Amino acid sequence: MLLSHIKRGRQSRCKQRKKKIMAQEKMDSWWEYARELAKAERKLKIEKWVYISIEYKEKNGERIVLYHYDLPRELHERYRWVIRWREAKLLCQYPKKNIHTYYSYYDKRTGLNTDFNSLLSKLTSAKAQITIAERKKQEYLQYQRQNNLFFDEQTDEQLIKFRKKLSKKRQQYTELITKIYKEAERYKTSK
Repeated sequence: MLLSHIKRGRQSRCKQRKKKIMAQEKMDSWWEYARELAKAERKLKIEKWVYISIEYKEKNGERIVLYHYDLPRELHERYRWVIRWREAKLLCQYPKKNIHTYYSYYDKRTGLNTDFNSLLSKLTSAKAQITIAERKKQEYLQYQRQNNLFFDEQTDEQLIKFRKKLSKKRQQYTELITKIYKEAERYKTSK
């Protein structure tokens, strides 16, 4: 009885250690992805800006803009209190109006949105995923060359499947770049 209790205790501690290791691996891969995402944004020269509009609507649906800001995102994050102060001041000036603040995040260079699921976020995500995948491929090749005497790059099934997926990802990346160029040209002509 005591022996089975000890075994169960050891097993549960082993499971807890495995869960910690798995959680750590997930966090490590998340940090790696975040680093690659930041590198991709720097490489693509994305200038993060935010357009902030404080406004209310009339009864007929007309939007009345009371104040607006067009700032770099870092400046906005550092001085959020100014926007909150401006909102409070306008609420005091117009107590009967329903005042709202709207935020629009965009790239200053191209004029495209940087929201979730936008073209620019998809592009940076694809660039980061390609970089990580290429690094994993190099690690796999290096490991196989050192530890597998019968390793052949041309016949390795995992490597062939991986290269096909990577080529599809690169093709999607180039398609996204062409879409972004078209959208940026459309933005510049409409300005």
